[in-house]
Amino acid sequence: MIEIQIAGAGAGKTYDLSKRVIQFHQANTSHKIIYAVTYTNAARKKIKEEIVKGIGYIPDQVRIETIHSFFLNEIIYPYSHFSVSEVYNNAVSHGMPSDYVLKNIKINLLKQRNIIHNESVFKKAMIVIDRTNGKHTNKAKRAKVDFIVSHIVAKISHVFIDEAQDMDGDALRVFQILGDNGIDIYMIGDPKQAIKYPSAFRNFLKQATGDNYTILPNNNITKRVPSEILKLSNALCMAEEKQSNNNGKSGKVVYIKSSNSNYDAIIGYYKAQQQLIYIEEKEGCYNTHSSRNLYLPLSLQDKLSILALERDLDSRLFINSIISEITERLKNSSSAQVLGWLAKFCGTRLEKQEYAELIQHLDMAKMPSKGYKYFISSIDAVKGLESDVCIFILNQTMYDYMTQNVPKTNYHNKNWNKVYVALTRSCNALIIAIDMELFSRTSVTEIESYFKGLGISEMLSV
Repeated sequence: MIEIQIAGAGAGKTYDLSKRVIQFHQANTSHKIIYAVTYTNAARKKIKEEIVKGIGYIPDQVRIETIHSFFLNEIIYPYSHFSVSEVYNNAVSHGMPSDYVLKNIKINLLKQRNIIHNESVFKKAMIVIDRTNGKHTNKAKRAKVDFIVSHIVAKISHVFIDEAQDMDGDALRVFQILGDNGIDIYMIGDPKQAIKYPSAFRNFLKQATGDNYTILPNNNITKRVPSEILKLSNALCMAEEKQSNNNGKSGKVVYIKSSNSNYDAIIGYYKAQQQLIYIEEKEGCYNTHSSRNLYLPLSLQDKLSILALERDLDSRLFINSIISEITERLKNSSSAQVLGWLAKFCGTRLEKQEYAELIQHLDMAKMPSKGYKYFISSIDAVKGLESDVCIFILNQTMYDYMTQNVPKTNYHNKNWNKVYVALTRSCNALIIAIDMELFSRTSVTEIESYFKGLGISEMLSV
């Protein structure tokens, strides 16, 4: 059985899921495992906290994991060798080269070392247990898949899935297979907040028909978003998904202009207060580029491990110290100069592929320090977060979607959903920042006229 609950921003999705886990655990007499899974470690922590708050501890039979960890530990690690003759015993999530050829080389190198990258986890899990996949070309191979699924079903009774809209079609297919084979699946999510895979969850909902599916009534009551903000966000919602709040809070929406002499002070004040400040993506003088964790090519790590052994050093600590040294040197040296130092330190020339991957990676790591005035968050980064006051830096694209000045074929796509997310992070006040450097077609007069027509006034100072 697969139960699906649609719930909008601020509806208490994590609390609702945690409550359901507790209720099922208390009524459960089975020896099987109950899983609660979500997309991020932050959400995983929230679920743990809610369960501990409810019953004082995490029961032995209850497992709380990210979706990636669930797929790795319950499907890929134990069964990929049996299903698709690929052995994996570790996973990594560090950045990948943006160049397509270098990326594929990296994936193949990882595979040779029995390591899977997190970007491949959803697809690989689906292939392992989907008997209709092209990898399973004969009766014997499909029988292996059936055997694997029977093992998983014998071990797990329920999977409760938070933020289901963050999964792609492959991940949703995995849970469809598990649900069709006897594991009870409950998923809660909001298609309006699907940014990475904007259509996957809605497509899944369309085909969720038959006796094995239950679509619960939408939960359109928000406990967080004030009514004045809902006037904006509801304009982006389908009729059956428009929200109302139950907290009686009206809240406030205002706009500020970058031409205001207090603009910097306002941004600085709320940043110091650790309120959320965000933009679609880095643009103009606004940077959203978070510090990337530096990594070294696997072949270079091998060389350093040998060097550490020769010097009677712990290889992991030695490699980490090299990465720290590279980070420091990047502050005052070019990427090429840093790689020159590294080659000299190692006493060997870097291979062509090592050099190409590293130079690209180091150049990306240096980017945040160049020419930006404001360091803030992207909309993607604040999804799932909230603060009392939020500042949404508007640009041309987000303005076009907010005013629905886009073709109807673009409704409810990635950018549409980004605007909805941006509008619904605040618990009290939403400040919309207008920097005309970010607008290519619309005048400040038009923008002000639009906001004033909605009863939104200008903010002049903190």
